[in-house]
Amino acid sequence: MIKKIFILLIASAALFSCGKKTRTKKEARQIALGVDTPDYTAFNIETMHTEDAVPKNKLKAKVQMRYKNGNERYPEGIDIVTYDQESSEESSHLIADSAIYTADSTMYTVYSNVVLEDYKKGQKLETDTLHFNKETGDIFTDDNVKITTEYEIVTGKGMRANQNDPENYEILQVTGSVYVE
Repeated sequence: MIKKIFILLIASAALFSCGKKTRTKKEARQIALGVDTPDYTAFNIETMHTEDAVPKNKLKAKVQMRYKNGNERYPEGIDIVTYDQESSEESSHLIADSAIYTADSTMYTVYSNVVLEDYKKGQKLETDTLHFNKETGDIFTDDNVKITTEYEIVTGKGMRANQNDPENYEILQVTGSVYVE
């Protein structure tokens, strides 16, 4: 047992003595845990965003990790409900297995089993990855998409839309369309 500890100490000393400078505790921790360790982690969160006491959206997540640079990670899923500004009723619902918010580009990216239901239009979008630019309102993906309405199912690859003009969206490469009776 003492031999093992001695060998471990010698190996550690040899590893950390290589190079011109010694590492601080903080640097060693960053190496051990990775550079992008969260500033804080919150569990089972639910936040409501309002403007003038009118609900805009509600976000739920099992885990939220926030970093010093303003980035956020939601590794165990995200659930976002958006409300109609006039009626305060739910207008859309987004769920995904994970998500990332990148502060410098104000971009949300949701991954894996992404489902976005638009209750006003009666549409459901399914894809693997969906990007949303908070500044411009652009919503897009280059992955396969499936849009289901009451009368039609359209599949394709890639989609472009804008939150401010939800009636106009474009599927870049339509691969199929089925009319439902």
